[in-house]
This record gives sequence, structure tokens and C-alpha cells, in this order.
Amino acid sequence: MFKAIGRDPGCKVVSKPMGRLLCAIACVMCLQTAAGSPQAPVSPPATTTARPEGAPDDCALITAAGEPIAIVALGDRVDPSNAPRPTNEAERLLFRQLYETLVRIDCNGRVVPGLATSWRLDADGRTWLVTLRDNGRFSDGTLLTANAVRASWTRSGVGDELRPEVSRLLETATAVDDRSLAVTLRHQQMDAPAALAHSDLAIAKPGAGSPWPDGTRSARIVRDNDSPKPRVSAMTISRDNLPAIRFLIAPGDPRDLLDEGVDVLLTRDPAALDYAATLPQFQSVPLAWQRTYVLIVPGRSRSAPSLTEEARQILATDAIRGEARGARGPFWWQAGPDCNVAFAAARESSAYVPRIVYDANDNAARDLAERFVGLVRASGPAATVFLDALLPDRPRRSYQRATGLTGEGLAQARRRGTDAGYVMAIDRQPVDRCHDLQGLMDGARWLDPQTIVPLVETRLRAVIRRGRSGLTVEGDGGLVIAGAPDSR
Repeated sequence: MFKAIGRDPGCKVVSKPMGRLLCAIACVMCLQTAAGSPQAPVSPPATTTARPEGAPDDCALITAAGEPIAIVALGDRVDPSNAPRPTNEAERLLFRQLYETLVRIDCNGRVVPGLATSWRLDADGRTWLVTLRDNGRFSDGTLLTANAVRASWTRSGVGDELRPEVSRLLETATAVDDRSLAVTLRHQQMDAPAALAHSDLAIAKPGAGSPWPDGTRSARIVRDNDSPKPRVSAMTISRDNLPAIRFLIAPGDPRDLLDEGVDVLLTRDPAALDYAATLPQFQSVPLAWQRTYVLIVPGRSRSAPSLTEEARQILATDAIRGEARGARGPFWWQAGPDCNVAFAAARESSAYVPRIVYDANDNAARDLAERFVGLVRASGPAATVFLDALLPDRPRRSYQRATGLTGEGLAQARRRGTDAGYVMAIDRQPVDRCHDLQGLMDGARWLDPQTIVPLVETRLRAVIRRGRSGLTVEGDGGLVIAGAPDSR
């Protein structure tokens, strides 16, 4: 389409990345000795500040008034069978415009009404009595009742068995009457039932004659695969008394989407951000640091060393393409209340498959995995700084290759735990840490959470057409397009 514009400057474009990394390690070690401070991160592209320090309490991404958002770009595939629980950033943005939870967490971390207008803790100190909004409805006009909420959480829409991801959050959920539920959380929360804001508890019901479940927002998919170009698929959300929103979906180079007249693109791709910076019609707004990348290792000893803050910053600035920073503690899987999550004893293994596995759809995970393989092939004291933490039991364990997997293949690999290591991304600040910890354990029963090695953190940037507004940031970093929070 066009020549690459604005590729990563400096050392990131030279042909010997391992030499750059080892050089960076040496430089940081020298700086530590001389000044006692870590290497500064690479400067991000020019941005528009969404909410300056000391600004009024406002969760709007762009505070100035403007035209409504009409076209949104999505860089990942969207599968309606995943709705209402997203599996990637594109689904996370799209599903947020269709489906709601009983409560929300705003950008300041406060629990605020969603489908529920009020809640109170029962006398037993564990059960929340939740009252639904008056006249709440699904997008097909069906009345939202307490039984409909509960049905959304069960395996088949009927019966008493909660879905596995729901049962990690809730012990019980009972309809008291048409507008009230009694909900017992798996992990006690005294101030407010924040766990009810988790996307695993988003409310939906099967749609008649459509692969898309009906949500509770005044929005629905009305057109699909109306493609402006062969490589770009499209879908349109219709909203009562509000402008429709068109979503363009084109996995691949996000710069292609910027040339399609979009109003919003979420990306961390450095080439796309550099390209957007050359287009005067766009501005770039940083979102919250959202994802933490970690290394999990079968049979890792609790006494094994972890990466220092300086080493994590080196990975962020030199190994990751796109904006990143070294992971910053405290880390939720190491601190906080007891979640009563049991883990298996450290397994003994004479040999592991000498590969490091990552999600093939995650570029940052790939960058890290490939860098670890490069470190193993390097030599000298600089590489040892990293390898002592990443592979403390070498040569019994090694990363001879990086392998990207997806779907069930990735899930099976993590469950077996026969590989030398796994790079994965987790939420930096989960809505319910015990739920997410249990989810990690369910996917890898061999995992000892105390041996998780934090690596780096990433965040997205919103590339927004100037003169547009109406994006609201929620507590988990998700975006709601103007008007969508109002239920039917």
C-alpha cells in the first residue's frame, strides 16, 4: 500500500538485536554504577492528554465537544460465538457497546450502577441483594428479569449449574422476585460487589435467527460482512435514537485502516502510531497501562531469582515493538487477601520440550519469547543477568525455539506443562484477583503463583479523528461510545 513510515528509531532497526540487548544491559549496569537509576524508556509518539492531573472528575477520553463517532477500526478478528465475553481487544471494544454487567467500575475505581440500580449486604455479611433497573430490556424488547440474569450465567440457560467462569466469581445466584437477586460472591467484598463488573458476568440471551446474542444496550448488529474492500470486513451497530456505528475489521497492518476514513483506532503498533502522527486529522491519546506479561515455568523453585526492575525495563525498551514499560509491583498474584486457591506441588521432570510457548496472536508475547531464545544463544556476563532469572536450572531446561500457538492447542500446551516456559498476558489490575488467579490455576494446575516472573506492561493508544468525541473510559480501560451506557 505504501512504504513503511516511522519505523522504530535508533537501535531497534539495526540487524543484530541480541547485540543491542547485551549492549543495553551493559549500558544500564554502567548507569546504575554511576547514577543509580535505570535506563529511561523510549519516548512515545506525540499525544493529546485526555485528563490532565487535577482535572475535574470526568471519564471522557476527549473532553471537548465534537461530532459523534461513526466508524471504528478493529485490528483483530471478531467471533460472535465468544459474545458477550471477549477474547481479544477488538471483541472487547465491540462487545462493550452491546452488553452490560450489573455494576460498572468507572475510571476512578468507583463501583457505579449498571443494570442494577442499588445493592446492599444482607445480614449474613456475605450475600448481596441486588435490585435491577426499572424496565430494563434486551435489545429485542424482551423485559430483563432476575431470572433472565441468572439464566445468562448458567451453562445452558436453564437449571442451577453456573458456567465455570461464573462459578469462579459467584457461589450462588438466586432470583428473589422479578427485579431482585440474592448473589453470594466467591470472595467476600464488603464495600461494594465489584466482582459483578467482571466481563464474565455480562448479561446476554440467545438471539432469534442471529449468531449474535441479544444484549441489554439499545444497540444491535444489523448488518454484517458489508465489506468496502476485499480484505476488510464490516459490521454495523444500530442504536435507538442514536447514530449507527460502523466497525471495520482488518487483521494485519493497522495503517490500512487509517486510510479508510475511520474515527477511532486502538493500537500499540509503533508503525501505525508513527504513520498517524504524519496525518493532521488524527490525534493519539494514551490509555491506561492494562496488560502485564509474565513468564510461567513448570517446576520453577520459589527460591529462584526474579528479574530486577532494571532488567524488566530493558526488556520493555529494547525487546518490545510498541509502547511498553518494565512491570511494576506490587503484583496482585503475590499480595492481598488469601484466595484459598490450591496449587500442585512442584513437579519433577528430567527434561522439558526445549521451547518457549506464546499466543501466536499476541505480538508482544512473540517479541519476548523470541528475545529469550536469542539470550540463550548469546554468551557472556550480560546475558547471564537475564538467564539466571529466566532459566535458573539450565542446562536441564532451555529455550531452543519460540513457538506460537492459538486456541485449544495453546490451552492444551499450558495444561500439560511439558514445555520449558510460557509467556502470557494477564490483566494488570483485575476486577477480582481471586477469580483471575483461579483462572490461571484452572488452565495450568501445575502452576505455583509465587513463581510467576513479571516481565513488562503494555497499553493501547486511541488514534482519534480530530473533532470527534464521545468516548468514555471505564475502570478496566474499556471504552464506551457515547450513548451506549443507556439501557433500553
